[in-house]
Amino acid sequence: MDEAVPAADAQVIPVAQFVGGLEAISKGLITKQILCDFLTRNVPVRRELEPFVKWAPDRHTRNLIFRNDLIELMLICWNVGNITPLHTHNGQLGWMVMMEGRLKVENYRLVRCNRPENQQVVGIDCLSGATEIEMRLLGSEVCAPGGPLNTVDKQQTIHRITNPAEWNQPAMSLHIYSLPIESCVVFDMEKQVCTRRDLTYDNEQ
Repeated sequence: MDEAVPAADAQVIPVAQFVGGLEAISKGLITKQILCDFLTRNVPVRRELEPFVKWAPDRHTRNLIFRNDLIELMLICWNVGNITPLHTHNGQLGWMVMMEGRLKVENYRLVRCNRPENQQVVGIDCLSGATEIEMRLLGSEVCAPGGPLNTVDKQQTIHRITNPAEWNQPAMSLHIYSLPIESCVVFDMEKQVCTRRDLTYDNEQ
């Protein structure tokens, strides 16, 4: 968890300007801190995100706003009770900014598995395929608009995100990744298996 929080005087800017800022950053050296600084100083106009709002009754949706070779920006819409599987981020840098509602993030660390030879492959975090997996819960946090940014990086890359049913409130969050993430490993701890899953955008289907 990064403790950077939006500045009290954070600018509310058009989505096109927000995207332009990310595109400009992608032309230089992309670091965790540079994106944290940008995201704590700039907030996109909520009503201009409406073309990217798409809901599904039984799952969250991933809706592409901008992407180039080095960075992607998505709006994710979470209905009440939606939950992701426990998953990796390929060791990429990632930032989550809440626009509406709240989400619970549980951070995990892989302790061991029975396919260690499949880990740390160049350009990818894991090839998956384990049938014995041990995870350790590092902690959980509640993310809300105006609160600290939630981040993933090469040290903290495994988590699960939930919109608890008892909160009874839909949520929307902006996600920025560098590099863009086209697949991830998902873990089924009950069945003790992990598999690689391709990722798609709901607003391009």
